[in-house]
Amino acid sequence: MRPDQRDSYLQRFRSRVLEVDAASDEVWVRLEESAFYPSSGGQPHDTGRIDGWPVIDVASRGGEVWHRLEGDPPAVGREVTGVLDWERRYRHMQRHSAQHLLSQAFVRVSPAFETRSVSLRGPDCTLDLAGDPGDDELRSAEHLANTFGYAALPVTSFEVTEAELADYALRRPPKVRGRIRLVAMGDVEIAACGGTHVASTAETLPIKLLTSERVRGGLRRVTFRAGWEAFDDYRERTRLTVELVQRLSTPLDDLGGRVVRLQEELAEARAAQAEARRRRAVDTAEELLRAGRLRAGVRVVSAEVDDELLDVLAEVLGERSGVAALLGSRDGERVRLAFARGPGGDLDLRPALKAALDEIDGRGGGRPERVQGAGRRPEALERALRAAWEALPQP
Repeated sequence: MRPDQRDSYLQRFRSRVLEVDAASDEVWVRLEESAFYPSSGGQPHDTGRIDGWPVIDVASRGGEVWHRLEGDPPAVGREVTGVLDWERRYRHMQRHSAQHLLSQAFVRVSPAFETRSVSLRGPDCTLDLAGDPGDDELRSAEHLANTFGYAALPVTSFEVTEAELADYALRRPPKVRGRIRLVAMGDVEIAACGGTHVASTAETLPIKLLTSERVRGGLRRVTFRAGWEAFDDYRERTRLTVELVQRLSTPLDDLGGRVVRLQEELAEARAAQAEARRRRAVDTAEELLRAGRLRAGVRVVSAEVDDELLDVLAEVLGERSGVAALLGSRDGERVRLAFARGPGGDLDLRPALKAALDEIDGRGGGRPERVQGAGRRPEALERALRAAWEALPQP
């Protein structure tokens, strides 16, 4: 086994540079022996330093561990000291061991809930499960995984031959051949695995499921956190909860109900605001129609309007038979256009939009009866509306 597999707690080691690959813009180095873990099996690689060189990636090539370094490469034969970023490594160990416990817990809840794939790339880790466990099964698996954790079971690793595999009740068949590394967690979990792990299941605690969702292939993706990262998540959620309780002046046990009531009040206020905006748009439409001009058999109104009124006014005028609207608005450094035609005609507004967009250095599109666009030259809005009018078919 590699040093990282023999002792996951090895943080510092001495070695010698055996080979350097600097053929591309990247510098990769192979050592005589290394405690750095290469990305594999859903677990990210380690980082750290080799002497003065930062290690920014670690990969396995043909069974050999290679380290990507920043800067010029060290000389072949140089004696070096490797130092791991221990906080990163330890969190990876907590994630990986917790994943084993969760995967075992799910198959104990139901053999149908086997783990198909895992991702341990960030604090929010995922399991993709077969069998589509429901809420009750999710809670049961979470409880069981934490029960394994509180039992403080020893986590050990050892190698066996393929012929010896039949002696072990593996959770899943191995993906490798030859000598195979097994990771056991007391008498509750054993699986083929090449990753780094904690020494006791207690070090994974707490294990907390966060979300679950259906994903492709009919699988259920479960997101979880473990160890220090679960604690970080709990601390942040607690901070936000306390802040909400204080801001809303409501007891914790009524926080959910208070949020629901606020959402209902907000929905009512938005509906009232939308209705008021539409009434204002109807009044404005009547004023604009009085100043409208006939073109191609329809009454055309052309005007700059308030930006908050632009879309709803275009909608109102677009409902009027025999009417077309060429509307524009300014919002800071942006200019917006909304052209609409009501029923009772075949006027195509797209040429008018194109002419206007040329003036404001904008982009847009739409259907013959409804187009819109935006640009970056608000000072050219009046010129754009005039260009749109002139692009309409002549009487």
